[in-house]
Amino acid sequence: MKQKKSKGNILKNCTSQVVQSVILLVIGIMTGYLMLMVVYLLPVGKMQENLSKSIDILTVEQEYHRVIPGYNSTQLDNYTDSWMIGNAVYDNDLPIWKRALTCTSADYGDGPLNGLVHYLEEPDGYKEVEYTRYWHGYLIILKPLLLFFSYADLRVLNMILDILLMFLIFNTLKDMGFKREAWGYIVAVLFIMPVVIPLSIQFSVMFYLTNIALWILLKKYDQLVNKNGMILYFQMIGMATSYFDFLTYPTASLGVPMVCLLILDSNSALWLKIKKIVYLSISWGFGYSAMWAGKWVLSTLILKDNVIANALSQVLLRSSHLQNGEKITTIDTWIRNLEFYFEKPYLILIVICFIVAIVGVFRNRKSIISVIVDVFPFLLIAAMPFAWYAFAGQHSYEHHWFTFRGLLTSVFACMCICARLYKVTRNVESSLDL
Repeated sequence: MKQKKSKGNILKNCTSQVVQSVILLVIGIMTGYLMLMVVYLLPVGKMQENLSKSIDILTVEQEYHRVIPGYNSTQLDNYTDSWMIGNAVYDNDLPIWKRALTCTSADYGDGPLNGLVHYLEEPDGYKEVEYTRYWHGYLIILKPLLLFFSYADLRVLNMILDILLMFLIFNTLKDMGFKREAWGYIVAVLFIMPVVIPLSIQFSVMFYLTNIALWILLKKYDQLVNKNGMILYFQMIGMATSYFDFLTYPTASLGVPMVCLLILDSNSALWLKIKKIVYLSISWGFGYSAMWAGKWVLSTLILKDNVIANALSQVLLRSSHLQNGEKITTIDTWIRNLEFYFEKPYLILIVICFIVAIVGVFRNRKSIISVIVDVFPFLLIAAMPFAWYAFAGQHSYEHHWFTFRGLLTSVFACMCICARLYKVTRNVESSLDL
């Protein structure tokens, strides 16, 4: 009788969770669409005026400027920034409900950067180009900002906010008793070339999203656990990633908060940690993919255009293992994203971290089984970017100069492993409690 009741409760809870997830998804899709329509009501004249004040930055740097010559990891993505800004400042006579879905910009046939310059200086002689398969959620922030700031202003503002956000995360971790993990977070950020992040809107979006999601998790952990809201929270992170990001380093928004989830719940049994990693990853993945698919379905229904077919063709292309007609392997993609760390400064940092880890293992040599059990979940999370590179093979290979930032998850997970090696070793029996 009790067993039947238990199975009934499990089924009821699962059904309730599915219903809540679907409701959250529908609310997210409709809210995302509504917010885009609202910002498309904003006048673009002032945006164009502010942007013209610093358009020379883009014309001087061109599409792929390197902040430090010889270091590919410092390459900016002015190509995508120009497209994002071009979407923000373009004006046409389409109704708002269409403009929010099509995300149209001016195309002069010579790339988005030169097209943006031409449009601001001589707004005629172009054709309209649509970019429908992405949500372009960044526009709900970018459009209002361009009413008051130039592109140069945005870079400086980004730099200020990025540094403040890093200090906020660092101090929050330290105040919660995770001083070593806080320094591990700083080291992890060093591995994504932080000097470049504020200079590119394309890179900043994912940095903000990841760190804000992390900070909310740290501050609201108890409430999320008590209300059984962790699954929905990670679904929300996945949905927000799909809505705001331009396919840069999306797994950071999953892996980085999940690393902190492990350190917050360090006393759980191994199988519970693995179970949590699995179902929260599924929840994030559902939010990410379903939110994106929601844009395709919404656009297909409202615009009467087969956006779904176009989007799926791009998914097949980006997840293929062909680059310019040549076959690429998963190993090729992994190495291509890791190669930025083959430079001397990073190699020195890697060697230092490796020595610290070896010393930590030596200190815990008498309880090595407990150490292995303790770090295994962190290693699973560290592998997430590599799984993404395997899935999005062509995209991660071609755009390795920014997709490598997904390794933020791997580095942070490894830094937290080092931090735990220098803490008092947990009881072996509790670690192995299955």
